[in-house]
Amino acid sequence: MKKSVLVALSAASLAGGIAFAQTQPETTRPATETKPETTRPAMDVDAGFGLAQLDRNKDGLVDKQEARASAKLAAIFYKADTNKDGKLDVAELSAASSMAKTTY
Repeated sequence: MKKSVLVALSAASLAGGIAFAQTQPETTRPATETKPETTRPAMDVDAGFGLAQLDRNKDGLVDKQEARASAKLAAIFYKADTNKDGKLDVAELSAASSMAKTTY
C-alpha cells in the first residue's frame, strides 16, 4: 500500500512539474536589444551606381537629382530611364552600370 501511495505522489509531482513548465511565460529580449537593420545591396559599386549610396530618400529609386551624385550616371540618366518615369529602379540602375562600363 505504501508503494502505491508513493507512486501516486510521484506521478502527481511529475505532472505538476510538467504543467508548471508549460505555463511559464516566454522570455523576451530586453528593450535595449534591437533588430539588425536591413540594408539594400549595392548595385555595381565599381561603376559608382550603388543604390544604397545614391538613393538618399530611401524610396528604392534614384531620381535625376540623386543621380547628380555621379557624373557618369547623370550623363546617361535619360537613356537609362527606359520607362521614362524620371526615376531609375534597380533594373534600370543595373543597366545604367553596364552602359557606363562600355561608354567610359
